[in-house]
Amino acid sequence: MFHPTRWLVAIISLCTLFVCFTIGQINERDLAKEEPFYQELNKKAPKAVGAFKSATAALDAQNFDEAIKGYNEVLILAPNFEPALRRLGFALIGAGKRGDGLANIQHALDLNRSADNLLGMAMAQVDPGGNNYQPSQSEVEKAFALAKESSEISKGNDPDSLSLLAQIALNLNKVDEFRKTASQLKASFPDLAATHYFNAIKLADDGDFDGSIAEVRVAESKGLDSAEANRLIAAIESARDEAYPLAKYLKYIYAFLGVVVLWMLGLLGLFIGGKNMSAKTLKAIENSDPNDITGGGHTSLKSNYRRLIAFSSLYYYISQPIVVAIVIVGTAAVVYGFIMVGTIPIGFLIGFIFVGGGSIIFMFKSLIIRQKIEDPGRVLDRLEAPELWELVRAVAGDLNTRPIDEIRVTPGVEIAVYERGKWREKLLDKGERILILGVGSFDGFSTNAFRAVLAHEYGHFSNRDTAGGDVAFRVNSDMMRLAEAMVNAGANTYHNLAFHFLRLYHFIFRRITHGASRLQEVLADRVAVHNYGATAFAEGLEHVGRQTIVFDRLANAEIASALADRRKFKNIYDLKPENDNPSDIETAFRTEFERPTGEDDTHPSGIDRVRFAQKIDGQVRDNVEGMVWDFFVDRDEFTKGMSVLIEKQIRGERYSNYHETGISEAGN
Repeated sequence: MFHPTRWLVAIISLCTLFVCFTIGQINERDLAKEEPFYQELNKKAPKAVGAFKSATAALDAQNFDEAIKGYNEVLILAPNFEPALRRLGFALIGAGKRGDGLANIQHALDLNRSADNLLGMAMAQVDPGGNNYQPSQSEVEKAFALAKESSEISKGNDPDSLSLLAQIALNLNKVDEFRKTASQLKASFPDLAATHYFNAIKLADDGDFDGSIAEVRVAESKGLDSAEANRLIAAIESARDEAYPLAKYLKYIYAFLGVVVLWMLGLLGLFIGGKNMSAKTLKAIENSDPNDITGGGHTSLKSNYRRLIAFSSLYYYISQPIVVAIVIVGTAAVVYGFIMVGTIPIGFLIGFIFVGGGSIIFMFKSLIIRQKIEDPGRVLDRLEAPELWELVRAVAGDLNTRPIDEIRVTPGVEIAVYERGKWREKLLDKGERILILGVGSFDGFSTNAFRAVLAHEYGHFSNRDTAGGDVAFRVNSDMMRLAEAMVNAGANTYHNLAFHFLRLYHFIFRRITHGASRLQEVLADRVAVHNYGATAFAEGLEHVGRQTIVFDRLANAEIASALADRRKFKNIYDLKPENDNPSDIETAFRTEFERPTGEDDTHPSGIDRVRFAQKIDGQVRDNVEGMVWDFFVDRDEFTKGMSVLIEKQIRGERYSNYHETGISEAGN
């Protein structure tokens, strides 16, 4: 139960005993009040006016010796001038001469029991002065009576007497008197620092702690000493924490919620930014000069994409601690909620805590443990296909660019390039250039079309697409490893916030990176078509697309049959379609090749790429006869080795079952 007066007493006990002197000196001297003094003194002793002003300035600056000297000069010229007697008294008390100071103020009071003199004596009674005097209880009681009389004479129109009365009432624990006086100040002098100071205490007594703290800050803005403001706020917060134990955590809860909201806005910003960049990319591809081979017209767009990808990559790692915190807080809140309700479903809570704890561990591991990135496939020795190496170098010469340093062959149909080396080496175009050739694409691949495809891959090097892709690759790889760990542990549940975050971020990141990738592919296509013509390029593009369907069907069928029959794999690269209807393959190819480009595509659709290619003015070059397999010295030995490699990978590796994760490898 809330007990207002109890908190009021607690607040008072933690505050400075008499802050009224600070409050009373917050504002500069009121010239309206000073002017009557000057006029009175001018009538008595005109020459003393200047000395009086100088002495007052010295008093306000706490230069007490100078003030004492000045006021004595005034009193010589104008004996019994009450303002000078009062202020001389304060200067003497400030200089540590308490008895002499009180005597001067009492002299003024004896001359005239005015509101000013009564207030002056009340203030003097509790003024610690230069020797930090601690007033006795009787002196405080006397000060209260004097301040009250001063306020009554001034009829509540003097803020100084009301402020002093409120302060002394607080220290004497005269709660009703304090509240009454604080209300008078609020009504009559709403803009004074003292008003806000005492109203803050009154609000705390009413239980409005937040309003109380706000009032203290207003008082501070109007001149209240910052140290006193902080002490009072600490007292109010202490009272609030005792009255409302959970209140002390609210600021942390609000701060946490604020961070979460900002983080969510960041996710929304990334999504909107990715959508916007994707739209700009599509527009740029459609409307830009198709013969802009270097991509100079897209410099700004590419630069903005690099920044967006870099920021979104960093944001993923920034997000993980936030998601961990959300999981911890959410799990604790659910457990606490069940405890408060009084019903604790043990099985559910154990599972809930297990999923949350496991997700946290997996996320920390993904941040701390770096996956070793291995090169795909195996190196193609120059002696295995010397003419292929010659063709690769010849294409580099046609494009006037640095040739490939290493060719790696893989079992599938993929054809790609990347750079190997340190970040600075890649930035300076000094990294090793690696070409990946999927052996599954070679069957029926003409040299002429293959040359155009090579030119496309070299285009990525020329456009520096491979110089900064490591960050995006690493982020995507980390997300996939985290997803695999969660799935294997059974943490891909509907109530696992971490897993849903992973799905959402992968979706956003995929949209951003794939939009950039589509632009890179179009620019690389321009390089290929410019150098070898649209016909050869389209042939190569269609061949790879069609062969992807054929090889996948043949390889999957053979692998499934061999595993079922517990026999060795046949040479997968010698297999030919038997039961497949060619029209079925062509239908499947056309369906994929001619579909509209989607936002999840790393490349524009085949039909779009061909359409863009036909707008480019390609060079006329002599066709090259032959097929890709003609470049290999011993095709049979080479393909047998690749088939054995596939069998070892299939039989020797344990594949994780992703079930329904909702996440797929970027680019597949």
